[in-house]
Amino acid sequence: MAKFESVNLLFKLLKEARYPISKLKLQEKLECSAATVERYLTELRDTYGQKIEYVREYKGYQLVHDNDDIELPSHLFTSQEISAILLVDQIIDELEPGFLKDDLQSIKHHLNKIKGNFSVDQSLQEKRIRMINIGKRKSENKNLSQITRAVLQRRLISIAYASRSSVSSSTSRILSPQRLTHYRDNWYLDAWCHEKNDLRTFSIERIEKLMILKPNSEHQIMNVSNRQLDDHYTKTFGIFGGEIKNWATLKFTSHRSQWVSEEVWHPDQNETWLADGSYQLEIPYSSDLELIGDILKYGDQVEVIAPQELREKIKQHIVHLSKIYK
Repeated sequence: MAKFESVNLLFKLLKEARYPISKLKLQEKLECSAATVERYLTELRDTYGQKIEYVREYKGYQLVHDNDDIELPSHLFTSQEISAILLVDQIIDELEPGFLKDDLQSIKHHLNKIKGNFSVDQSLQEKRIRMINIGKRKSENKNLSQITRAVLQRRLISIAYASRSSVSSSTSRILSPQRLTHYRDNWYLDAWCHEKNDLRTFSIERIEKLMILKPNSEHQIMNVSNRQLDDHYTKTFGIFGGEIKNWATLKFTSHRSQWVSEEVWHPDQNETWLADGSYQLEIPYSSDLELIGDILKYGDQVEVIAPQELREKIKQHIVHLSKIYK
């Protein structure tokens, strides 16, 4: 019997019983051990907030409640599920006006029903749960709805793109959209660029103009398999894809290690605890642009051990910083 079904049955047994039920009787009904009964009782108390008392006179357990209509929620929420539900709810609130309006209203309705299982008072929920976006860019994702349509319908698009790294004006691109990525509270488009004849990643808020095209003799839609996309975008650290160019070895102080050791920087990372209590992390990367920023935010709590090229770049940044704060 699945865990939730067993917990639900235990709840019903206690709710419907006129007198406290012994642990032995619960074992028989649930077809489990005494230890498992204890775990299910703890689940009812801690996860669902039910008040369960042990009555010595009857040597049994009873559910204490004053509402005959009391029921358990229909789903057992883990901390990850709660985080995911709240994140989806927040993303919907921040989407551009009119984006999948009717569908999103229906989704919001269902989300609110699910969130109702977190607490009885919806207004209390809104006041007591905060999700703070640090690093979310101010620009509007005005083209998100069209891009979503192009990704799902496998349609070519023409865009005018203003890269932050380019001093010139926006450039025109023909793209075969592959994936939408929500990364660090910002939206990106992974697409096949017909000009570069390669996969590229575009910040959606930097797309100034967009037009959905029909396939023609010059440009046919390029479909890249999920496996190819994963090979390109997930092999290395961060949002920048490509082949692994190097591995970074980072040594964190014993103090900072207590936090960093619980973080996942990359699925294939290597971790080593050193004798002095410091923590060494090895991660693959292609572009060091994002990696340098993440290293610098730890200040004197981290040292780049290898490669030498990355170590030198960090040293140059420190020299420039020292000139500012001399």
